[in-house]
Amino acid sequence: MTEGEIAASLDFGRSKDILENKSKNPMTDLLLKITNELIEDWRKELIKNDSYATGGLAASLRPVNMKPESVETKAENHWKYINYGVNGTMVNRGAPTHGRAPKGNLSFYEAIKKWMYDKGINPPRGYTVEQYAAMVKNSIRKKGIEGNHFFDKVLTEQRVDEIRERISNLAGAAIKTIITKPK
Repeated sequence: MTEGEIAASLDFGRSKDILENKSKNPMTDLLLKITNELIEDWRKELIKNDSYATGGLAASLRPVNMKPESVETKAENHWKYINYGVNGTMVNRGAPTHGRAPKGNLSFYEAIKKWMYDKGINPPRGYTVEQYAAMVKNSIRKKGIEGNHFFDKVLTEQRVDEIRERISNLAGAAIKTIITKPK
């Protein structure tokens, strides 16, 4: 449903609901639509930037909490490493300090091996998977990882302004309906 269709379907009672942003109303529908559009564009950006090993990160992106003033999204914990990158001990990538890695089932070394398998990366001739995974791990520790900014490329100031306008148009239509509708 487009913003125009939503606005056209307004009546006096629904206009009040829009301004209060109660569940199951046009504003909630618009916020969910906007959030899903962002998520779809983040997924496309991950694929475009070749950051799509298993699809786990892309599949984990989802809306989780909608409030009148905000919509929260959720993703696997490593989204920030992919987006912002990671500083190495010898190379500063300008990445923020992410703190300690979340506890999980895999060590960093095991995660590298899994990533190699998922991406179809074979070790160069003369190296075992274990040796090559250790080399990659050591290289990442030293050189870090450059971020691909999949999140930042989608949620730009221009996009925020467009979102703000869409929400404002719907709220404006609701206000107009309340003011002009006779009792």
